[in-house]
Amino acid sequence: MLTPLAAQPTAITDFFKEAGFTHEQFKRNPTLRDLPSGRLGNLSDLTERTSEPTALNILLRWFFLGLPLGSEAFAGLIPAPVVAQLVETGMLVPDAGRYVPKVMLTPCDGFLFAADPARTLETPEASGMVLWPNPSTRLLQMFTIRRPTTAMLDLGAGCGILAVLAAGHCRQVVASDLNPRATEFARFNVWLNGVNNVECVTGDTFAPVEGRRFDLIASNPPFFVTPSADQIYCENSMELDGYCRELIRAAPRYLNEGGFLQITLEWVEVKGQSWRDRLAEWLADTGCDAWVLRSYTRSAAAYAAERIGRMMPYSPLTENQRFDEWMAYYRALGVEEVQGGIMALRRRSGSNWIRIEEVASLDCTEPFGDSVVELFANQDRLESERSDDRMMAWKPRLPADVRIDQQLHLDDGEWKPSAMQLRRPGGLPTALALDPQVAEFLRKCDGTRTLDELGERLAAEVKVDAGQVRQQCCAVVRKLVERRLLLL
Repeated sequence: MLTPLAAQPTAITDFFKEAGFTHEQFKRNPTLRDLPSGRLGNLSDLTERTSEPTALNILLRWFFLGLPLGSEAFAGLIPAPVVAQLVETGMLVPDAGRYVPKVMLTPCDGFLFAADPARTLETPEASGMVLWPNPSTRLLQMFTIRRPTTAMLDLGAGCGILAVLAAGHCRQVVASDLNPRATEFARFNVWLNGVNNVECVTGDTFAPVEGRRFDLIASNPPFFVTPSADQIYCENSMELDGYCRELIRAAPRYLNEGGFLQITLEWVEVKGQSWRDRLAEWLADTGCDAWVLRSYTRSAAAYAAERIGRMMPYSPLTENQRFDEWMAYYRALGVEEVQGGIMALRRRSGSNWIRIEEVASLDCTEPFGDSVVELFANQDRLESERSDDRMMAWKPRLPADVRIDQQLHLDDGEWKPSAMQLRRPGGLPTALALDPQVAEFLRKCDGTRTLDELGERLAAEVKVDAGQVRQQCCAVVRKLVERRLLLL
């Protein structure tokens, strides 16, 4: 059992930083990119790569590889007060002359997060384990809005990473999870990172916060579409994607006006119903606007093979037995495909809109929460001011980070443009092919001129009917706003 101490954990956290056990080290060191796994056969290699007697390698062997070490291995490398605190908190347990690590530690954005060791996935104890910050958690972290708020809920908090990270910009944060062990880890990580405005509670979905409302709810729920509910961190007891549907339809009752739900999720396409229609039914009459980004789709068979072969933990069944079990489940319920991605809902009175985008990937390394706020504001204008006449009052503005990539070709001894692309990098990149005339028009979109003024000037320059130019300008601006390449 992990035990937060009365004293602040500075001896631990300062030493880990001094030793180089940091987010930056994990990002640049290829040794640390893959989790240690007996099944994958990389544990021996990782052990060899951390064999040099340094403080960092001792910490990696303990809290990344999960290896017990005798005192002779770390003598002179790890200060006695640090070892004492690691033992006192329960992160290390002395056993027959060795010190056995009981947690895996993951550095993230200047913080440290304790979770169950990776090897737990390959044991019968996997069912109730608490995961380290994993790809879906990191995606939600990049996606989450980071603006000052009064109240935030981390629903399905796991080890509490989102709650701890949100504590810097939210007055009060609640970390909630069905698994009592997750609550224990979250409470410990709140202490470990010196945070004092996070409340950790245990219960099913919204039950622990009944009657409360939030400005932001972030949720990385157990969304895997499987025939079982054994793994509490990734599976649930509802049929197919029913839990995600229930969560989305319940969330508005716990949001303040203008509040957001941001969620990672999977949903199915079943025979006779498109996945778009399925989502539309989930979102109908919720009182929320919705932005859905679908980033992957798998056939039922491909999904089962991928989840079982790469991501699902210990099971007494063989992979072939599990695959047959999953496919029988999908066939019985008419599942043809499984879709996945992220979704943002905003509670708003009035007529609501739904926007669905399909993106090639969501392999994000930069935060894009600001893009969420920006998109909802722009989409409100697109939905409420559809006519060209209303658009004339818009003052479009190019984002500061937008770029034009240009290809040139040699023509009669001179380099001339052959292709142009308007591109916006960042956490959620977007791009669109452009012609030089539109590029010149966009140069003047600085937020000070109305679309009416821009259109009149362009019509005079190219000596074309003003009405025709206005119509074309509206079409271009509308398309660029939809692609997040222009702001209103």
